Amino acid sequence: MSGINHQGIMKKLIRHFLIVHTLMLFVAGFGVWYLLKILSPETLINTYFIPPLFFYLTGLALILIMKGIPKDKPKEMVNMYMLLRAIKIFIGVLIITFYWLFDREQVRSFAIIFIIFYLIYLGVETYIYMKIELYLKEEQKKNYPVKKKKHLEE
Repeated sequence: MSGINHQGIMKKLIRHFLIVHTLMLFVAGFGVWYLLKILSPETLINTYFIPPLFFYLTGLALILIMKGIPKDKPKEMVNMYMLLRAIKIFIGVLIITFYWLFDREQVRSFAIIFIIFYLIYLGVETYIYMKIELYLKEEQKKNYPVKKKKHLEE
């Protein structure tokens, strides 16, 4: 019965992450666009949608991949999280490099927007990872309670 309960809780947690992730990037996407439009209209570019889309898709990948990692292997989870972050940074650098090759005129604006979204998403990603860690610690306490050791008296 606890396996069913565990699956139900995990499904709710994943649904929560997907909602938070979608809302945060939607709000950030329009919020950054609006602020740039008012404060620095020369920074807005036609390809503004690329950074929020990139971080949305990589966030979905993070959530779905982390969902599939065995919950009883926390080291594997940490390693996968760090690997996914490194891959995301590498792909981000590639995207900025390709943008530089095709549109050198607006690469500065693109890079600024990309970095803004990187920083915003860093907060979202940290929240998601911390929630997963807290959930796993609670599950571990339930499944493997710490037994108090009795001190031997001599």
